[in-house]
Amino acid sequence: MKAIIQEIYGPASVLKLVEVKKPTPKDDEVLVHVKATSLNAPDWRLLRGKPMMLRLSSGIFRPKHIIKGTDVSGIVTEMGKGVTRFKVGDEVYGDLADAGFGAFADYVSVKETLLVHKPKRLSHLEAASLPLTSVTALQGVRDLGKLQKGERVLIVGASGGVGSYALQLAKYFGGYVTAVTGTKHVKQAKNLGADAVINYSVAPLDTLKAQFDLIIAINGYNSLSTYRKLLAPRGRFVMIGGKSIKQILQITAFGGMLSKKDGQSFKGLLSKPCVEDLAFIAVLMDEKRLVPVIEKEIQFHEIPIGLEELEKGHLGGKVVVWVNRDEQL
Repeated sequence: MKAIIQEIYGPASVLKLVEVKKPTPKDDEVLVHVKATSLNAPDWRLLRGKPMMLRLSSGIFRPKHIIKGTDVSGIVTEMGKGVTRFKVGDEVYGDLADAGFGAFADYVSVKETLLVHKPKRLSHLEAASLPLTSVTALQGVRDLGKLQKGERVLIVGASGGVGSYALQLAKYFGGYVTAVTGTKHVKQAKNLGADAVINYSVAPLDTLKAQFDLIIAINGYNSLSTYRKLLAPRGRFVMIGGKSIKQILQITAFGGMLSKKDGQSFKGLLSKPCVEDLAFIAVLMDEKRLVPVIEKEIQFHEIPIGLEELEKGHLGGKVVVWVNRDEQL
């Protein structure tokens, strides 16, 4: 089967399109014929193996898992012993981040407990845009953010993979949502339901006077002192990733200390794949409570170029990849 592999750390140019052996499902695993995947921040971070602490889990000198790819949408073609949740022909999707990755290939063998049925009304391409980013957004808004109906929510970085879903989920849970984004994505934020939109190139956050019950920050471009001023007494601040490793470490090391003042809470999200959350997202998609947000569709061999573009940032939605668009089982 075809696969894109990474044998050494480096830029996207180290990736190779090769033929590898098709996997065989073990006990409790299903073999998924991959129809589509999408690109995520962990994909480009793991390429370079930076910061170095990442290598403690990904491989000190060389990548432990040579086939990357977290999001998968496809069709079950074989089953190992003990599989009870699926049958051959079922359309499934899931997040492989805790299972050695593997979505950048024709086939991947996956524990059945990591997959759920694909949203019925979505194509495989649309479904592949969801697993990592939508579940991350859900855990940030609902679980760590504890959003309540009627609360004022500021979504900083309201475009892109996680941001576009955080905006929609904040509206679903009843928040009054102010979206912060760049000029290019103001219209998108309004279309996704934002009650107010701030163009950060016109109105920097440190000039705002409003206060918010919940701030979801999906980048590291603003100071924690700015966020503190914008946070209401007893308000919650949730940081979801971002490019600023310094700020991630600040929240990790000093979040408890920052949380003591005025009852404000400062936390960083470490999202985890969760099939229950993914099933919940599927229901919302089928009920048209959420919509997939796709910036760009690319072909399988274009994955290295797509990762370079993703690393540069400023995308409005997901970069999705057809792996096997027209092939039959």
